[in-house]
Amino acid sequence: MKMIQAVTLAVALLLSSQLVMAQSIDEPRFVNRMLGDISTPAITPGEEGIFSLTVNNPDPVNITGAMENVSLLVSIYQYSTLEESVPISEISSPPVFGESGTEVAVDCGDIPAGGNYPVSLTVQTEKSTPHGAYFSQSSYFVMFRLTFAYQSVNYTMASRGHFTDEQWELLQSGDTGAGEINQTYLEELGFDGIIPDSAFSVRKNIPLWPAYFLIAFTVLSGIMAFASHVLDHPGTYPRLEKRFLRLHGRVHFWRKGLSRKGKQEK
Repeated sequence: MKMIQAVTLAVALLLSSQLVMAQSIDEPRFVNRMLGDISTPAITPGEEGIFSLTVNNPDPVNITGAMENVSLLVSIYQYSTLEESVPISEISSPPVFGESGTEVAVDCGDIPAGGNYPVSLTVQTEKSTPHGAYFSQSSYFVMFRLTFAYQSVNYTMASRGHFTDEQWELLQSGDTGAGEINQTYLEELGFDGIIPDSAFSVRKNIPLWPAYFLIAFTVLSGIMAFASHVLDHPGTYPRLEKRFLRLHGRVHFWRKGLSRKGKQEK
């Protein structure tokens, strides 16, 4: 009996060991969580904003080792509105990451299992930076390339912007399920997984004067409606009735004065 228990325990340990070893860091369920807490700014032309995210070692239970020599390449690559989509290379005065231009490399060092590395980048713009229109705001798309070593194996993850439309279509074709990626073709392109793209906006704030005008018009309409009610019910609000009658008289004389002035000028 003891021998059977010992053999059963040994088999269980062997199977669990193989299961742990079978966990690969390039599995989509891990890759999808390598970038997180992405915060994107809405920037007024001529000003700056903060683009931030975290690089994550995604699962301390199944991924027990550190991601080593982690490097993140962040690139602004496309300008888009409802009417057009243009490569960033064709944009004059594009938004930039400080002195690094439209592309910046971030050295994240080693990230332990379950840990993360915060990334914060300042996006600078000029007043001439393209920004679309008030009701057709623009977006600037951002792509990522993440490289690191895990258990002495090098990995490279890339986002949508690193692929052409033709490559992206082929990645989603073949013997894959719905929403899955053709891993064989992905490896042929030199990548081990796909991480998400991101974007931020550059826009001019809609002027507030139309809102102020509507508020003033609404208030004036309310006052006129209440004045009409008071004058239509004499004696109900005697004090207000006197004030509205005086105001009505002043407006009447003011209009007559304008009318006489207009006739004299003619």
